[in-house]
Amino acid sequence: MNKKKIFPIVGAALLSGSLLGFDTTNQTNAYNNVNTNIKQSAALEQTPMQKAQDKLRELTGNTYTLIQGVIGKDAIHFKRDSVKDDIIAYKANGKLETIGIKINYEDLNGGKYQAKLKETWETLFPGEEPKYVNISESIYYEGTISSNALQNKQIYMQENGKVYGIDYAPGEAPASLQEEAAEVLSRLTDGKIKQGAKLDRMYVRDGKPNVYQYKYKTKTMNVSFAIEEQTLELLQADVYLKDGKGVDNYGEFQKRENEKSAELKKLTLDTLLENAVKDAKKMMDLDLKGYKGTIGANAWDEDYMTFTKEGAPSVTGRFNKDGSFSSFTVDKYDQTIDFYGMTIAGPPNEELKLILD
Repeated sequence: MNKKKIFPIVGAALLSGSLLGFDTTNQTNAYNNVNTNIKQSAALEQTPMQKAQDKLRELTGNTYTLIQGVIGKDAIHFKRDSVKDDIIAYKANGKLETIGIKINYEDLNGGKYQAKLKETWETLFPGEEPKYVNISESIYYEGTISSNALQNKQIYMQENGKVYGIDYAPGEAPASLQEEAAEVLSRLTDGKIKQGAKLDRMYVRDGKPNVYQYKYKTKTMNVSFAIEEQTLELLQADVYLKDGKGVDNYGEFQKRENEKSAELKKLTLDTLLENAVKDAKKMMDLDLKGYKGTIGANAWDEDYMTFTKEGAPSVTGRFNKDGSFSSFTVDKYDQTIDFYGMTIAGPPNEELKLILD
């Protein structure tokens, strides 16, 4: 990829038209006030389903038949007819809670993002256009994730048209990175494995060096790591050792998780900090001395710690029930790359596809 063609990223959203020929007579003002009141009254009378339909029309340019789903304590859920994976929820007071839909790019009929997506793909990947588009809107995030037909290139775009991330599967990495990848794999496997790490994904960030992610997988272990171009700094390392013990049912799985949770709770902050300093140095040549550590407070992150130090990037680590650490991620430039849970946009009714399996 020619990075010079990519950044600076496509500019702000397309300019919208402005009102022209405004009539300032009292008579027209009076008419406008009455008309506005009528429109506002009508809007107040809209049902949550009608509001959801209007929102989807705004985002995609299409009018959809919606099916009402679960009515919870705080929200009413909908989905488009014949689309199983929609997330469309409105609060009881009629305000949007969240929308997450998948649509084929060719099925967009104008709407909020079609022109921006076309322009962005033509700029970043000349000759290609998106095939699949995820559109999201909530109080937390507003924008799109789009991918090509092969699902090996992906663009993350905010509502204002600013691209904040690109990832794709490159054919190869620079020689210096390949050499560093071999050294990292050897270090993460205690010298047992020196070759075989596969280049899996490249992450492109605005004005920052590219990040190349590798993975190595066998029946007994999964290893993944990410190296920043130019600096050759290791930004992520993860080693997962498989015990070969599967579970046959949810009850057995839950029992194992409860036992693991009980062991995790026995670990002290001092013990974890001590182990983190040792393991981070061994895995990533990362010095965590002087960092403060915070253990996750929820069931889903109780085996994670966040390390912070004034003037230094934050670091996230995952620890095992014996207190040892098997994963670290450095959030350099205050930018977080989701090396684990990131998914590739695909067909509307296709199951989510992980970038890393």
